[in-house]
Amino acid sequence: MKTSKFKLFRGMPVIFGILFLMLSSCTDDFIGKISKKATVETVVANFPGSDGVSIDRRGNVLVSNFGNFFGTEVLRAMPRKGSFEVAVDSVAAPTGNAVDRHGNIFVVNNLRFTAADDGTTEADVLKVSPDGTRTVLATLPGFPSGLTLDRHGNAYVSNFNLGLVYKVSPSGEATVFAEDARLAGSVGIDFDNKGNLYVGNFVSGQILKIAYGGDISVLATLPTVVDDFVLGYLTHFAGSLFVTAIGENVIYRVTLSGDISVFAGNGQLATADGVLEEASFSNPNGIAVDALRRVIYISEFAPGGSLRAIQLE
Repeated sequence: MKTSKFKLFRGMPVIFGILFLMLSSCTDDFIGKISKKATVETVVANFPGSDGVSIDRRGNVLVSNFGNFFGTEVLRAMPRKGSFEVAVDSVAAPTGNAVDRHGNIFVVNNLRFTAADDGTTEADVLKVSPDGTRTVLATLPGFPSGLTLDRHGNAYVSNFNLGLVYKVSPSGEATVFAEDARLAGSVGIDFDNKGNLYVGNFVSGQILKIAYGGDISVLATLPTVVDDFVLGYLTHFAGSLFVTAIGENVIYRVTLSGDISVFAGNGQLATADGVLEEASFSNPNGIAVDALRRVIYISEFAPGGSLRAIQLE
């Protein structure tokens, strides 16, 4: 009996989806096993990208160059080549970014962050298509910061100045998805596989869980080593959150039940490769996982920082 190539191809997304769900629902023992063999490596030394990180379908790493409000680009790093190029130019202090399966890049563009006459601030959620077409999906108040996408293409944006998370539809409709005073100061944002949204507070170190039904609770709180400089970004992988402690120079693993442990880094402010407990980071900030290739990528905020990778195999 012959099976057409078309039918096989049509079934591939389903097969990959099942495999991904299996990987993402792995037990704690899985994380324990990979931790023993994982290493930290420098992908690009002296890398100007210092903020939000995302991964495209080819395994390229997109990193925003916030540059202490002076950055103007989103960079695309090619890990196999150890090089990078400009993916998006002419933006202002870009923070969180994401890329969808069509190759569209979404980024928070702080072009209008300068306070208006009434003292308010705002920033754009910018969409850049593979052919370079730019669309301002929405202009949000406050200091929009981190950004993640759901499977329907909606963008969810955290806010550093306001206790809000906005949802921006593919057509550009912006609505308040969550509102809570504890959300003010937030940057990192990501979903788990059950539709729960996690938001990391840069200032307080709290990780807030916005349940699928809308309830908001504190999942965990990172220790404060440097006041108001606690938690950079976070990413979900295999049933855990991996979180950058920007002031402590380590990467934390936080289980979805709220248990906290240091996953990588010795706490020294330096860029040194090696096994997880011996490697060091220079203010680790952006973080995203390439689940297909089992690599976690991390940007560093400190001047002269590098793009780092934690090889999970």
